[in-house]
Amino acid sequence: MSTNYADDDKSNSEKNKPANHSADDAPPEFVQFNKKLSWEGSFEDSLKKFADDFFKDGTSSRNDAAKRDTTTPFLARRLSTTSDFFGAMGIKAIGADLSTRDEAADNAGGESFKAAVSTIGDNDFGNGDGDGDGDGDGNGNQHLAHKSNSTEIYRVTKTAIKVDLGIKVIADESMPLMQQYERLRREQKISAFLPSSVRRRHVLDLKKFVDGRPGLWFKWERGTTLEAWLQAADQGDHEFTQTARVKIAMAVARTLSQFHANGVYCRKLSPKDIVLDREEGMCVATFIDLSEAGFLETADSNIDLNGGARKRQNDDLRLMGHTFIRIFQEGSIDNGEGIGDKQNKILDVAEAEDDQCNNSHGHRKRGKVSVPGEDLCNSSTGQDLPLYLRALISSLILSGNESTTPTYKSAQDVFIDLKKFAENTNGISQRQQQNQHVVGELAPFRVGRRLPSFYGRQVQLSMLHHFFDSVVGIHDCSPMMAMISGCAGSGKSTLVHQAKIRLKDKNGFVIQGKFDKFSRPDAVLLSAIDAFFANIRGRSLPSEVLNVMMFRIREKVGCDNAFFDAIPNLWAFLNNMNDKRNYSDETVIGEAMLTNLELGFCRLIGAISCRESPVILFLDDLHWADQATLDMIRTLMLDPSIRNFGLLGSYRDNEVDSNHALFQRLQSIREQGVNVMSIHIGPIERECVNDMISDALRMPPSLCRPLSTVVHQKAGGIILFVLRFLKSLRDEGLLCFSMTMRQWVWDLNKIKSKAVSEDVVRLTTLQMNSLSETIQVGLMSAACLGSAFDVGVLENTIDNMEFDVATFIDTCKDGGYIKEMESNTRKYMWTHDQIHQAAYELIPLLQRESFHFGLGIRLYLRTNSLKMKSHLVFFIVDNLNKGLELEITQSQKIQIAHLNLQAGNKAISSSAFHSAVNYLRTGISLLSGDSWITDYDLSIQLYDTALEACFASGQFLTFEEMVKQPLTYARCFEDKLNIYHNLVRYLTAAGRSKEALTTSLSVLDALGEKIPMDSDLNTFLEEAMHLKELLQSSKQDLLELPVMNDFSKVAIINFLDVAILSSYETNETITAILICRMMKISIEYGLCDISAVGFCMYGSMLTNPLVLDFKGACSMGILSLRAMEKLDAYKFKPRMFVFLYGAVFLFQDPMQGTTWNVTKHFLYYAFITHLLLFKASCQKLLEGYEAAFAIGDLESMAVNLHLYASVAVWGCGEKLSTAEEIMRVHAKRMIQHNHNNGLKNILPHLQQALKLMGSSEDVYVTFCGISEDDFLQRERYLSGGKTSKMIGHTTRMYSAVMRGDMVSATRVYEMGVAYHQGGIRFIGSVMREFLGGLVAFDIAKHQGDNGTESIVVAEESMSTLKIWAKQSYWNYANKLFLLEAEYWFLNGNQELALRKFNDSIAAAAKHKFKNDKGLAAQRAASFLLYNNRKQDARSYLKHVKHCYEEWGAIGLVEHIDASMSELQGN
Repeated sequence: MSTNYADDDKSNSEKNKPANHSADDAPPEFVQFNKKLSWEGSFEDSLKKFADDFFKDGTSSRNDAAKRDTTTPFLARRLSTTSDFFGAMGIKAIGADLSTRDEAADNAGGESFKAAVSTIGDNDFGNGDGDGDGDGDGNGNQHLAHKSNSTEIYRVTKTAIKVDLGIKVIADESMPLMQQYERLRREQKISAFLPSSVRRRHVLDLKKFVDGRPGLWFKWERGTTLEAWLQAADQGDHEFTQTARVKIAMAVARTLSQFHANGVYCRKLSPKDIVLDREEGMCVATFIDLSEAGFLETADSNIDLNGGARKRQNDDLRLMGHTFIRIFQEGSIDNGEGIGDKQNKILDVAEAEDDQCNNSHGHRKRGKVSVPGEDLCNSSTGQDLPLYLRALISSLILSGNESTTPTYKSAQDVFIDLKKFAENTNGISQRQQQNQHVVGELAPFRVGRRLPSFYGRQVQLSMLHHFFDSVVGIHDCSPMMAMISGCAGSGKSTLVHQAKIRLKDKNGFVIQGKFDKFSRPDAVLLSAIDAFFANIRGRSLPSEVLNVMMFRIREKVGCDNAFFDAIPNLWAFLNNMNDKRNYSDETVIGEAMLTNLELGFCRLIGAISCRESPVILFLDDLHWADQATLDMIRTLMLDPSIRNFGLLGSYRDNEVDSNHALFQRLQSIREQGVNVMSIHIGPIERECVNDMISDALRMPPSLCRPLSTVVHQKAGGIILFVLRFLKSLRDEGLLCFSMTMRQWVWDLNKIKSKAVSEDVVRLTTLQMNSLSETIQVGLMSAACLGSAFDVGVLENTIDNMEFDVATFIDTCKDGGYIKEMESNTRKYMWTHDQIHQAAYELIPLLQRESFHFGLGIRLYLRTNSLKMKSHLVFFIVDNLNKGLELEITQSQKIQIAHLNLQAGNKAISSSAFHSAVNYLRTGISLLSGDSWITDYDLSIQLYDTALEACFASGQFLTFEEMVKQPLTYARCFEDKLNIYHNLVRYLTAAGRSKEALTTSLSVLDALGEKIPMDSDLNTFLEEAMHLKELLQSSKQDLLELPVMNDFSKVAIINFLDVAILSSYETNETITAILICRMMKISIEYGLCDISAVGFCMYGSMLTNPLVLDFKGACSMGILSLRAMEKLDAYKFKPRMFVFLYGAVFLFQDPMQGTTWNVTKHFLYYAFITHLLLFKASCQKLLEGYEAAFAIGDLESMAVNLHLYASVAVWGCGEKLSTAEEIMRVHAKRMIQHNHNNGLKNILPHLQQALKLMGSSEDVYVTFCGISEDDFLQRERYLSGGKTSKMIGHTTRMYSAVMRGDMVSATRVYEMGVAYHQGGIRFIGSVMREFLGGLVAFDIAKHQGDNGTESIVVAEESMSTLKIWAKQSYWNYANKLFLLEAEYWFLNGNQELALRKFNDSIAAAAKHKFKNDKGLAAQRAASFLLYNNRKQDARSYLKHVKHCYEEWGAIGLVEHIDASMSELQGN
């Protein structure tokens, strides 16, 4: 349907003017015009001319698509797209086919829409031929489309040329022709002035009509009028969505903005004057009545009728506002009054108001201003509008009014705001649903916004998404790290919360922890992981996900109950999954517990995170983290077993400098090769503040811009500051919700003059000061409870009904101060730590101590003894300790000291050792000078527990300061036992092994177990003989012995155990004696868990050259494994594996198909047919290493790894690259745990493997940042501990022998002769025995008759290898044959020597020792060269090269190639 008429009725004053002008009064211009108003040629020729102009204009400026489609008439194409558009908008397709003349008639008389759109045919116009031209050809149609009191609109259609034109003439016959001309000429002038791109009525010409009147010829616009569209909507024939209405409003605003942009105002925006169409996929609106349009600024008095341009624009905006009301309201709003008449009245009232403003010099009276259309916004239908649209429309209606209501300045802003609303289709429905509960309140943050629009953080959000995608998407990726920096309140946490949505879509998990200065930092990680498992338990995750997670946790974390005590929800999670798991009631303490926490946390993260379920650990405000937590972060990032894990941290960069612990730790992590992504967040831009305020107030952005400009200036673009400042404006009434206008309004001038605090803390404190006193008391009490609090705890702080908790909670939630942690838990947290700080600063500085102390007293008096065992004790003690500067009595101090002891024990049970030390030291400080007399029990407990916590947390200086007091003042030796136990462990860890051993022997002496420090070999033999007799006389199976109940004997066996650790570095003879005593006490007084360790130690001792009872050693080894299961001594498994697989089982042949299932926890110890025992030892030593890692036994962890490296490089013969990769991974782990002793014991093996492989890498530089020589000098290998010396000696001698450099090997051998004796036979002792024999034979060959001493040593080595080969032919036969070959070589028997060389090569090949096979062939080649058999030597060297290539020793291959080249040259 096409409707192109407009009611051009003038105002009554103009209509009533007397028509006293005649044609003679016409100006010359009009006379000339009237002469030309006769038709030139036929009416058809005129139509053709107009049609040519129409097609030319239309195809050039209205539809680009039509240019490409030349086969279809332009009107047909346009009408087709119009039909599609209105079909989508809910209106039936009309006039789609011009070829059949199926066009809709216009109904100007108020007929129904259905009648108006009925089709009409060719002969439905006029009489006769129907063309109206009187020629009788029937080719033209002309009919009256609309008539009013002032105008007539004719529609002219010529079938032959398929064109529609319109003719507008003045209906008032009394109006002189000149005046008619001037009126129509005005429209022509406006239409011609506007560019063709502006959608207005296109006037073609001004010519004489048929009856002689002037006629305005124009193109007939295709489409439907807005009035017709609204009538269809009102009748409910179709579904008209709000989205469609918004698009129509956009089209109207776009066209009006084009008018204004080209300097033209409209003044006629009635729905019947607007034609809707579709162009290039969007709705467009054409203004078809230009009768009252004019130029915004002109000197032409005949056109410039209304004053300034600003007022004319405001008039148009007000008219558009009322048009929008009609668009967005359902049902008619005319009430018998046309919208055009209503708009005229609006303009009249607006002019009256302007006059009133001018007369009062711009001052408006207070009170409600009656504005036309305001009642429509407040109608029931208007109230159903979203707040956004309601604000937009009401602001348009009030355009130009001086009030607190924000108004529009341009139609372009209206269009932009409507476009933003339309782009967010989800936001429309969301805002509608939320309208009911926003009156009088600031709207919730980020209402209805899509994810990408995150207030100026798109770049940072993209970086976070990339970080998350890397953690999730990269297969088997190492831990990744990102740090977000920015000042307080800049939105760091909000950014992460916005980004983590992405992770949920990929089955990822987020673990969150937050540090602050009010909480204990060492408990944050534990609380975070505990909250994570609490959340997991509460979520309905797929069973397969939970089962896999449970299995991985059990597999990697093990059964460490100390770790589960610190994370109860983890235990509950596993227990719910499988209640058959039994946990030990014992708790590992001290260093093992601290390490357990660190290592256990790593293993737990490694168990949760994998490709299928990646994990992001977000730690907020890391600048408050303590050193222990930062060390744990470093451990996580360097852990080689963790995959698909990301650590995301945030900190305030204005509080962290280069000397801060966080900065230094990040630098250390970077130095270890971890790439730390840095994301900086600064203040947001002004436009982003505008978006945020627009969302918060649910108002169009253009209306909020003046307010946001001021807010941005005062708040500096800090998001939290902006929000709190807005709240202060609302609280002070400078920003309020108008119930009349149903939108937010503000007083911009007062806001500009408002003084603002320098920071958000001060601003928020001032806001809180305006609250009632009872609410302020609640805020102060809650602030003293930390970053989160339980309502039940808060209730216990109330004294004499100071405040109502329920009212307090509601007020604080409404004020944005607190938020609920989880629904229905009664647990709340502060929305930001700055808000927490603001609440705390409500307490006057001089009264804070007394406030804390009083609150602590209330909590203590209202808490029963059972709850005192919970974490509530921390709230009580923390507050009491902050009031210790007050004048309190000594009895009160003693009570508080007891509470600090209780809090310290609770912290230790949670592995929060640093907090425990603080509590315990505070308790000690409260003791009086004579407390060892008056409060002895409290004193000894405080010191004992404090020393344990100091050792566990590594605070050794504090330990040394404190340990003297209890050792001096303890009343009895029993009270000193645990002090001594911790002291010995401290001395051993500090490398003071001799002092540790002396202390241990002194304690043992005091307990009645005397072991002289100068014990010699004879003492050991006596001890061994006595123990052997005791074992033989005992007719009872060792595993059937009773449980040890004697306290003193339990203390003795514990001290024997710790003494062995220090004695091994000091005196091996005493080590053997201590082992014998452990066995003796177990046999005589019963078994305890340490007895299992004693059994395997005793088995390893039986391999001593002085005993050589290999069968007994193997039997004791098997017995110890059975004892471990019976005594539930799995925590000693790592130490037992050191002795079993590093010594005992090295001297036993593989047992054919025998397997011992010795534990219900899947620990199987198997010796399978044809399985190399050395290789089996590698696997078991790695298993022992992993077990030590799980329970935090660093010493056993290091020894197992050292023994693995020794066997892998020297004894196993497996690929060097495999051993190198494993050693490199675990060297990183030693670094991450700062375990220097373990690192320095494995680096020599790794360096040796790399050199054998031909690599030039210096692993000391890689891992320590210094060269190998500097490292060795620093660690003083040649004068340090015995273990370090032996490792250095053996690696250097082995490398020299493998290269054939016997001169260097001899020099190294002579330096290490002192370590070539006695002790437990670990793999290092085996290799030193074997290599020493080879070197001794070589020395003897060069010394001749002077080599008698070397011959003796060599023959002793050969004799030892014979004994070993009898016990384990598989492992030692090839070594024995090689020594025998050297023996016959020395004695000149070439035939036997070569035979033995070949025997050694054959045995090594049969038993898969590639390294020994190559060494034997290399020694054989040297033998042949010595006897001048170069050809044979060359053949053997080729064999050597092949063996070393298989082994992966490319460095040795290169050495052999050089030897072969030299031999070839000779």
